[in-house]
Amino acid sequence: MNRNQLSTKQGNASGPAVKRAKRSWKLGRRAAQAALVLLLCIGAFLSLFPLGRALTRSAFLLPALLSASAPAPLVATGDPVRVTHLTLFPNTSRTVYLDIYEPATPPPPYPGGREAIIDVPGAGDNRTVPQLVNLSESLAREGIVDVNVGTPALFAYRVEPQESAAVVQAFELMEHWPGVNPQHIGIISFSVGSLSVYEAAGDPAIRAKIAFIGILGGYADVLSLLHDVGTRSQTVNGKTERWEPIATTAYVLYQSVSYLFSPSDQKLLQEAFPLTPSFPPPLPAAKVKQLSPVGAAYYHLLEGDQPGNANRNIAALTPALKALFTRLSPLSVISQARAPIYLLHDRYDPAIPYSQDVEMAAALARLHHPYNFTTYTIFNHVQVNLNSALLQELGDAPKLLNVLTNVVLPGS
Repeated sequence: MNRNQLSTKQGNASGPAVKRAKRSWKLGRRAAQAALVLLLCIGAFLSLFPLGRALTRSAFLLPALLSASAPAPLVATGDPVRVTHLTLFPNTSRTVYLDIYEPATPPPPYPGGREAIIDVPGAGDNRTVPQLVNLSESLAREGIVDVNVGTPALFAYRVEPQESAAVVQAFELMEHWPGVNPQHIGIISFSVGSLSVYEAAGDPAIRAKIAFIGILGGYADVLSLLHDVGTRSQTVNGKTERWEPIATTAYVLYQSVSYLFSPSDQKLLQEAFPLTPSFPPPLPAAKVKQLSPVGAAYYHLLEGDQPGNANRNIAALTPALKALFTRLSPLSVISQARAPIYLLHDRYDPAIPYSQDVEMAAALARLHHPYNFTTYTIFNHVQVNLNSALLQELGDAPKLLNVLTNVVLPGS
């Protein structure tokens, strides 16, 4: 074989390999170009479109919600926070306390005015609770004005009708607050604060203006809640399961209606259901006998020592008590609301049973009211359980991200 023949054979052998290499290089270049275009499209979506910006903001907020402190990226890139404490109508029965967390920088040129969220933290004075402060500060770092609303009644663990006036006043204040877009104001509540939010949602002065309503660990109906407390159970989808309330639930249920009992009943019921981390020992039989028939019926409901007689004990309550329970029930006012509602409830909530929001969701469905109902397992009532398992957090994180995205969308 001469040299020319050998060269021809080598050329024929290397030709296909060269073609394959060129084809692979072209495919790789096209793949890189496609990836670059995809990244550019994603970047444009996340920065130029409202839903994309909302998704980006909620991704920054989610770690703050799942922990007791804001994550480092949010602290580093977020706005500095300014806090303002206001008292409206001081020294009157309508006193309202507002803690306003807002960015200490001017609103960005686009979308212009900021979103504002009115918060009703629930029973007790929760203004310094670390998770609430962290949430408010984190929202402010993301360019949202967050307003925590407190009233003397809620500070004293009492749920009262017409507390919605405080929420309406906070909303109207935010409509004229510097830098806030009056069309981008939503309201959220925690626990029993839900009554005032549902009432405000139906108030003619603001109901057409509310961007959204978020309810975490709320309740629907006092009588059904009282039945659950009395039987130490809840019924979900036709199945009854054991449920044990915390002592605070009984305390709020008593404090909210205490003035309808006689002074002697008040003294004994206060002794039976104080504000303590756990239920105290039951009243001695001799003291139970001192209660009036109505006082005894309410005692057994809150104590849960006569689960088989819960319906009978409820029937023994006075018409005045039952009328008040109706006024304290969000179901009695929900038909007046117009804004979309996001219901969030922990499946194993020890303060307000999950069945309460199942009941509320069913009522909203009957009304054809826009709502979303999401359940979790990482909350301890309205606070994130910082000791929850990683798998639980990973399972709940996408659901929380979806709700957060919808909540921050109006201002994005």
